[in-house]
Amino acid sequence: MLFKGPKRVSLREEDMTTQKIGNIFEVSPSTLFLTDASNVAVFPGSNGYFSAVDLTPRGQYEVHGAVSEAPTVSQSRFSFARQGTSASPTSTAGIPPRATQAKSYQRSVFLAELVNGRLQPSRMLVVRFFEGDANVQGILVKVQDALGAYDPLILTDGQGNEILDSEGTRGSLYWKQSARKILAVPEMQFMELKSGKRRRSARNDEAVGLQEAYDKIEEVVMAAQSLPDVTEAIKKLSQLAIESRSSIHILTEDQADRIRAAFCCCVCKGPMMAPVLSTCCKSILGCRSCIIQSLQTRNQCVKCRADNLNVVEVSGLSEALNALEEVIKVD
Repeated sequence: MLFKGPKRVSLREEDMTTQKIGNIFEVSPSTLFLTDASNVAVFPGSNGYFSAVDLTPRGQYEVHGAVSEAPTVSQSRFSFARQGTSASPTSTAGIPPRATQAKSYQRSVFLAELVNGRLQPSRMLVVRFFEGDANVQGILVKVQDALGAYDPLILTDGQGNEILDSEGTRGSLYWKQSARKILAVPEMQFMELKSGKRRRSARNDEAVGLQEAYDKIEEVVMAAQSLPDVTEAIKKLSQLAIESRSSIHILTEDQADRIRAAFCCCVCKGPMMAPVLSTCCKSILGCRSCIIQSLQTRNQCVKCRADNLNVVEVSGLSEALNALEEVIKVD
């Protein structure tokens, strides 16, 4: 934000030149400089640009410099100009160029808690940010401001992997994509989640997979074509997973891929949380929170594209997936 007297203007980084600022505030570009809230002067580089390194994001700076001289008006006789010729220099004298408005974006962030070793979204909030805020720390600050609390948080993707500050996660292109699920997790709970993952990966003497469980999962997918049969198939699948923990079988890579694909959310592409079924094509769609968010932008089934989608959460499916996770999950 730049100001001089009552005039206030927001400019993009590429517009922070002495020429453009001087035109707006009617200050000579050769004498122009800025001061921040602490009255510290900021001078342009030799190329006439103010470096973003010297400026604070969302900071306010006062413009200083000698007042530019108004262009002199010729005292010669007037003359007529043909239509379409350029206007005289005095026609736009003293009119500053239109100030550009910084573009803002918004995205949803889910507040998640660790429940039975898994991240479970509990609330959703929408944050608005500018290009300068489009990084891990900037989004974290926006979330904490929205909550009104500043406890340490960690941003993760839908699978609980921490989002690190890197070249790929800087810029609005990464953060404005609503299909990318972002979770905000309390730091202590995230450390507990990481500790649990390390313990599971250390048990390399335990084989994963159950051929019989795979067959039952196929039955669930088939049963999803007829809703009344789903609950019974889920109960049998859950019981089988519990009784078969002591058995050791080996899944082929193809079988493991088919199991993961059967219970992959159509929106976030991660393991389903509180899965729901569609009443149009009677298919398992994905996480309840993901499907509800998708319906806010387009009331269509994400599989068959039917309009006026209605979904139903089948009792027992979440418990079945939780029971099978230790059996079929490959760390």
